[in-house]
Amino acid sequence: MSAPRWMRALARPGARMAAPGEVEARAVILPAGDRRRRPTARIAAARFNEAMACGWLARRENGLVLSADGLAALRAGTRGEDPDPAERHREMEARPVIGANGAVRTVKANRREGALGPWLDGLDPHQRQAGERFLADYHRSTLMSPVTRNWSPTAQRRAEGQRRGPEDAAVSALAAKDRVMDALDALGPTFARVIEAALVHEDSAAALERRFGWAARSGRTVLGLALTRLAEVYRLV
Repeated sequence: MSAPRWMRALARPGARMAAPGEVEARAVILPAGDRRRRPTARIAAARFNEAMACGWLARRENGLVLSADGLAALRAGTRGEDPDPAERHREMEARPVIGANGAVRTVKANRREGALGPWLDGLDPHQRQAGERFLADYHRSTLMSPVTRNWSPTAQRRAEGQRRGPEDAAVSALAAKDRVMDALDALGPTFARVIEAALVHEDSAAALERRFGWAARSGRTVLGLALTRLAEVYRLV
């Protein structure tokens, strides 16, 4: 099989895709991202949603482009192979898991399915490292207990009361929980809420924008700022 026409059109230098509803009811590929010019290809909204679900598209300032996985699928299709989205989106890695007794064991997990998975395309190395470090501590922390911070002036702080958690939790798990809470404290309330929403609650970009009342397509930018600040907290930059 050959690669779809829309993928070949989007792979051309400067080409950008506009999502369904932005220019037409269907998604369109525009030369140089210029919405005044005639589209070089169109795809139905259902096909567009499939491409997004497969991770073949990445958002840039003036539209969508083929992601690294999209380019791989394009090359596979051009060679007459059948691109397998499931295989192409597996990036296996070792991940620590905390058991109910506080014991830590290591399992193989697909990094693309984690909280950072939807954001991987477009993140700078320091942003990715900061997110992975935060998530590593979060997953090691006490039984994945809630970490949402109460920013009320009358809220109790850790130093004001006894630490709460399972009595049999590993010391390393309690230390990881402290690191998570210290990082959120250092971020401040605004960025802490963004990190919690994106990495702990795993909100999508659209959900972030609705939750915080941001402009459309601004979620990825603001999360990037929050991750950069987190990298500064971790002294990665």
